[in-house]
Amino acid sequence: MMRSSDQQVLRKATPVEQGNPADDQRMFRRCLSQYGTGVAIVTTADGASRFAVTVNSFSSLSLDPPLLLWSIDRKSRSFDAFSSCEHFAVNILSSEQIELSRHFSSKITDKFADVDWAPGRFGSPLLSGCIARFECSAEARHDGGDHMILIGRVQQLERFEGMPLIFSQGQYSIPLEHPDAPGEPAAIAAEQPNTLANNVLQMIFNAHHALSEAFDEHRRAEGVSIAVARVLATVHGHPGIKVDAVAGQTYLGQRDAEDAVAELAQKSLLVHSVDGGLRLTPSGAALRESIGERWLAFQNAQLESIPPADISVLMRTLKRLIEQTTQERTATEAVSGE
Repeated sequence: MMRSSDQQVLRKATPVEQGNPADDQRMFRRCLSQYGTGVAIVTTADGASRFAVTVNSFSSLSLDPPLLLWSIDRKSRSFDAFSSCEHFAVNILSSEQIELSRHFSSKITDKFADVDWAPGRFGSPLLSGCIARFECSAEARHDGGDHMILIGRVQQLERFEGMPLIFSQGQYSIPLEHPDAPGEPAAIAAEQPNTLANNVLQMIFNAHHALSEAFDEHRRAEGVSIAVARVLATVHGHPGIKVDAVAGQTYLGQRDAEDAVAELAQKSLLVHSVDGGLRLTPSGAALRESIGERWLAFQNAQLESIPPADISVLMRTLKRLIEQTTQERTATEAVSGE
């Protein structure tokens, strides 16, 4: 039973947006994005041909028999393959596989050419580095509006150590222990060596997400979401960038990046050039500048109590990490392109 105090909170809460989803599909998507999910790549094969789609519609269905389900957009280029396949595999991505998620969400013709994979027991490609893999026989298919729902009977599975990749509110993230969760206090865990909280790179991720969440009230004051703010900043920094490249620059899913671009265009904050490139309008540039000023003030407030010497060390460390990672990535791309 709901307590009276809970009822008061519910009545006082003001929704960011509301309405009939049939009138605004993008609003429907944004509301659905409040429910965080994992990220999976579903694969299948038909002779020498291989197919794959990146999904976050994956869900367990039954333990006895072992069933799972997911759905595919009827407009997907791989729809015909999955609507008739006898087997498929679900590859659950780890927190280190954002690039793989983006790769299989792209419009690349042969998505398996530069990816480490091996055929599974029934021929469906199994991707390396995943934290779980399910090989399934197609148990049933059901109509799901503009999607088709596929139910698979799990015939073989594998589980590996690792942290799952999460997609929520239009961005990739990682799971973190809630401070109010029962169990070992976070402060104690942080003092132990080799724990998640004591991992330098993990702490960088944690700081990024914490600061982004804290800055969200400033974005809302400007009338933009995280996704829209990221696209705004990316187009400002890369005038002429194409829509397909925006998702990679912003670490958003392709669909969320396209939705953010459409929203900015609808508000006359962004325009498409003749060559397909994106550029901010004067109003868009002014909004970007206003958000930038808010961010600068927010940053100064957050760093006010930290000694300048500590900030200097942090900046040098982060700069080296960025340079090192960029060099390694450039070298890898050069080798793969030979």
